[in-house]
Amino acid sequence: MARRRFIDLPFRIHGHDPSWVPPLRYAVWDRLSSRHPAGEHQEWALWTAHRHGRPVARIGACIDRLFDRFQAKSWLWVGFFEAFDDAEAAAALFETAWDWGRRHGATTAVGPASFTTNDECGLLVDGFDSAPSVLTTHNPPYYERLWTAAGWEPAMDLWGWRGDLDTNPGLSDRQRRSLDRLSRSHDFEVRELDMKDFDADVLRFFQVYSSAWERNWGFAPMTEAEVRHLAKDLKQIVDPSLVLFAQRSTGETVGAALALPDVNESLRSVRSGRLLPFGWVRLLVGTRRAHGVRVLALGVDSEVRSRALGPLLYHELAQRIMARPHATWAEGSWVLASNTAMNRACEALGGRHVKTWRMYEHQL
Repeated sequence: MARRRFIDLPFRIHGHDPSWVPPLRYAVWDRLSSRHPAGEHQEWALWTAHRHGRPVARIGACIDRLFDRFQAKSWLWVGFFEAFDDAEAAAALFETAWDWGRRHGATTAVGPASFTTNDECGLLVDGFDSAPSVLTTHNPPYYERLWTAAGWEPAMDLWGWRGDLDTNPGLSDRQRRSLDRLSRSHDFEVRELDMKDFDADVLRFFQVYSSAWERNWGFAPMTEAEVRHLAKDLKQIVDPSLVLFAQRSTGETVGAALALPDVNESLRSVRSGRLLPFGWVRLLVGTRRAHGVRVLALGVDSEVRSRALGPLLYHELAQRIMARPHATWAEGSWVLASNTAMNRACEALGGRHVKTWRMYEHQL
């Protein structure tokens, strides 16, 4: 019953907000299940604050031993935060989570993340005028005040870039020349996800992901079991033509890109958060007819030094996005605010910085 109230609370808080996309209840249940593969290296706890017998706020806290070992840190991840505009309740929950983290050896609290950067993370602080795309967070503006008033300090901003496909300038002349040289060299080729070899391609993708992003702020490694679990969920909405691999003539995968149709456009109307009895239809239709596409990842193996491989992947992905019959826009998120090169590239390609999510920290 307590877990059910925990999952129900966001529906009470945000149900009136037409921009809010209800989370799929089964997905939240799954993430908080003791059977989730992340439980092999994570420990978490959940709390709900009540006022006059009614729940008014919730929070979760997590220790990820795999992350701590890999990054040589002692972090407490704080997430699953939802609250009415009640500063006292929010502060009480933050203190409860921090105390739990101290008892488990954490020295720094970081959030919001439910529970790491491999999950939904970031507090929306700018860009409330547009609806959230698939697998991004959305919250009321007052959340920022609840966090900062409780003593959280900014740690990192995550940016979202949006481009309208009918005004996309494409590659620059310099990038085209590099792309032509790379194409003539025949060192690399780009292919899409092979659904018949799905499991193997999933592992190839995450090998590139780990190599390309391991130096990024907040990077959290995943076990093979977690990777397969995540891929099983994404398989329901993935478009194979939007998952690309760059490989050498030897077959070695050295780059990858992932984009997803914005199924939020259709799931926004599933206000119950339940796929049965008719939510599945909206999900399937949304996958095929989405007007938007979110680019989640585009990276190159750290051992590969070719500067043209990134534009090669971008160009091929852009062509495939524009070939979708209903597509009108694309969003690239999240991009670390500190990633100057990528942000400049997004701007040069005609993107507009439309959203900012903020990660906070608090020293314990």
